[in-house]
Amino acid sequence: METVVASSLAVQVLLMMTSAHTGMCRVRNNSNLPGLRALGYRRHGRSPIFISEVSSDLKPSEMIKKLLVNYVRTDPPSLNSTEVKLGVYIISFYSVNEQTMDYSVSMYLRQQWHDPRLAFEQYNVSYAKIRMGDGGWNDIWIPDTFLRNEKGASFHSVTVENRMLEVKSSGLIWYVTKISATLSCPMTLEKFPMDTQICPMAFESFGYTMDTMYFGPMAIVVQTADDLQLPQFSLINKTDSDCSQNYTTGSYPCLEIKFFLRRDLGYFLIQVYVPSVLIVILSWVSFWINVDASPARVSIGLLTVLTTTTMSSGARSTLPRVSYIKAIDVWMIVCLVFVFTSLIEYAIVNVLARRVSKPARPSNAPPAGPPPPGVMGKRGPPGSCIAMQQQVQRRRAPAMMKCCKGNAGSTHPIGNAQEPDGKRQARAVDKLSRKMFPLSFFVFNIIYWVFYFVQPFQDDEVVKN
Repeated sequence: METVVASSLAVQVLLMMTSAHTGMCRVRNNSNLPGLRALGYRRHGRSPIFISEVSSDLKPSEMIKKLLVNYVRTDPPSLNSTEVKLGVYIISFYSVNEQTMDYSVSMYLRQQWHDPRLAFEQYNVSYAKIRMGDGGWNDIWIPDTFLRNEKGASFHSVTVENRMLEVKSSGLIWYVTKISATLSCPMTLEKFPMDTQICPMAFESFGYTMDTMYFGPMAIVVQTADDLQLPQFSLINKTDSDCSQNYTTGSYPCLEIKFFLRRDLGYFLIQVYVPSVLIVILSWVSFWINVDASPARVSIGLLTVLTTTTMSSGARSTLPRVSYIKAIDVWMIVCLVFVFTSLIEYAIVNVLARRVSKPARPSNAPPAGPPPPGVMGKRGPPGSCIAMQQQVQRRRAPAMMKCCKGNAGSTHPIGNAQEPDGKRQARAVDKLSRKMFPLSFFVFNIIYWVFYFVQPFQDDEVVKN
């Protein structure tokens, strides 16, 4: 009996010696368990593999070489579909272009999956993870992830390749890459510049179908830098969803991240809205200028019309030529209508001011005009026609002298002491315009800002929550 036990222990010792370089051994008979435990081995779960509790001297680089001995990088990690978890860390949004409808972003792309062929839990080493060196991603299987809506992208290599590949003892792979990319973003500009744009970022597998791998979101899909700032925009929300599609060759996995960007109005308030309001108010100054001051009123009208037209062209210069009307188009068109109407108002006033009403002639009054030659110097017999004309001229002479004194320097006909009806009507139109134009513009502002600013802002708050 002692001989059998001794021979069994000898076999175990020989087994340990042959497996010392791996730190592990496999047993087929449970009768050897006490001897293995006595030699410092512990069982790896329920498997027949025993791991040495004595620390191995393998360095991380040697461990990687050992794991890659029979590794085939073209083979997927498992016969079943492998889950690849995705996440991004946004460093900056450095461009959002409405004319080309795209945006540029700098980010860290994070990918995580499990490859049991690279697990080294069975080795008793002092480290729990290994960071592979430069080019290590060329030695193992990695997902062929690409950006589906990409217009242009590049990896960073200053001062070294900005990539990190880390293998944990359980076979969990952590792969991080720094990327700068320009991505397409279809925009709807009906409410520009008070709009909210939804810009997608779609990650898709180029060659592996759903049978080989599929995408899943990380616990935190999108993280942003604390000092992240966007030009003219605010990031109000971000969501993720599955966007897998069926193509001719099969169904390919896809994960889409959507960024909700709300445009900041400050720039357009300073550059467009406030100056245009001041120009419209300037066009109303002509209502307080005298009707006869034609040069002043015409100059103000033309100046405001031309300035509004130039400002409208400048505000739309950076926008694409879309077929629908935008919020800024509505504003500039209405402002142009107001200043143009102010100029038309003066044209109407000028026409009314030049109208002169002729006084009514009594039916029994003698015809006006100078008396026949010799009538003023002669005195006809009483009751004659000449005597009656001379009597009428003597009666009208004092009234005509009084009218001439009261209207000295006036261009109106002698005998009409009151202001012409045309000028009274012109001034009445000016007084009415002083009230109607500001009131109409105020009502337009209420409707415009409620429709384009207040309601979209409430919708954005719903999206944000």
